[in-house]
Amino acid sequence: MPRVTLPSKQADGSPNFVDLKEPDDFMAADLFSIHRAVRVKSSANGETEYSAQEWADDRVNAFLASAITGWSFPAPIPAQTTVAAADVVIGRVMRAKDWAALRRAAQPLMDELEGEGLPDPKSGGGAADAEVPVPAEPAG
Repeated sequence: MPRVTLPSKQADGSPNFVDLKEPDDFMAADLFSIHRAVRVKSSANGETEYSAQEWADDRVNAFLASAITGWSFPAPIPAQTTVAAADVVIGRVMRAKDWAALRRAAQPLMDELEGEGLPDPKSGGGAADAEVPVPAEPAG
């Protein structure tokens, strides 16, 4: 299981850490929870308001809710508590620098699970995130 070492220290001087699931242990439902975490809604008058950073944070925290399997903090991991959302649990135990380090470590795993860089079955083997050539318009 991947272990992320964090900048802060425990009382004994050893670094805090977070253990994450192995990539092969994730289910599609884990991805669906990430997708559900971010919604943009418009008011009745058509105004839309959202924070791009909050949107990104919500995606990471939704992922971490199911990805974290253990940590060095003296509190239950997000999946073990039903009284608060993952962002609240994480926000109460981690320093900002710890969360930033965890976020950076989680992003490549999220990308891998979303299929970034994998062959696109419709493109004849090109990467799913590669540009697809657009045929030229016929001269006429």
